[in-house]
Amino acid sequence: MKRKALLLSVAIAASVIVPVTSTAAPAVNLCVAYDLGGPGDRSYNDAVLAGLIKAKKTLNFNYEGFITDGSAIDREKRIRAMITKGCSPILAIGSGYTKLLNNLAIEFPTQQFSILNDASIASLNITSLVFNDKQVGYLAGAAAGRVSKTGKVALIANATNLNLETGFALGATAAKKKLKITLKSATSGLVDLVKSLINEGNDVIFVATAGSDNEIFSAVVKYNETKKKETAEVSVITIEPDQYLTVTPANQKYLLCAITKRVDNAMVDLVTSAIKNQQISDILDPAQGIYGRSYGITGGNIELSFWAPKLLAFKASIAAASRTAAKL
Repeated sequence: MKRKALLLSVAIAASVIVPVTSTAAPAVNLCVAYDLGGPGDRSYNDAVLAGLIKAKKTLNFNYEGFITDGSAIDREKRIRAMITKGCSPILAIGSGYTKLLNNLAIEFPTQQFSILNDASIASLNITSLVFNDKQVGYLAGAAAGRVSKTGKVALIANATNLNLETGFALGATAAKKKLKITLKSATSGLVDLVKSLINEGNDVIFVATAGSDNEIFSAVVKYNETKKKETAEVSVITIEPDQYLTVTPANQKYLLCAITKRVDNAMVDLVTSAIKNQQISDILDPAQGIYGRSYGITGGNIELSFWAPKLLAFKASIAAASRTAAKL
């Protein structure tokens, strides 16, 4: 899709970005521990890189990334190498680093760490950067409920996510009272699951899985092209950068909307704080002592992009739903 293509083109252009001219040497050397796959994954690794490139245009700092093979041994090797290099802060992408950072934060109490998409580590020297899944779910539900003709909508995620599920249900039922909501968790057999949901009458499916959803869309396109004329058309809601979709003329008309988590804004936040020798330390969980920042609709950190004309008809009510979601 256009925004994804833009993000990727920015990431690919990293090698030709001209650093900000400054007479002072950068005081910040940020190191990134990429999740498995590294840049080129069209997901969070690419989103982080694009965010750092954006920050580099206006802020004076250095950054470099380290790619892991995904094993616990390699993850630890990479992080320890960053500590030795004097990197600060060290940003880890994904919950695959949770256990390791929990231990290293104790071993190196003056080292500043950050972790993206995890808010489970109670440590003063770890900044958790997360996005408000309840707001994401509410926006998706609000869109799904408004356009559904069958009164049946569904959410598919890789694992149970109570905030996402609760938000989706709240947004959908606020849009349409008598609505059947199906919540499914799966890591495989997603195409068969989608076919099953369609056969059960769900005409809007919010796909909140990780990775590519091209196969899922292929199944939706095939159904819509072969269905009976009087049968309701099936639409899909997608979420970025959790997943990516190659938009074509064939499937574009069945993409209802896309919800985007603005990882680039979080990266600018992180770098700005580091340059000021400060830490992002909003209280995320006072009982557990977890600090960082939860990014939401307020400030434009979670955005909904309209794709289908039938959703544009509800633009005003979706805007109202967005204001409600921002309070969650």
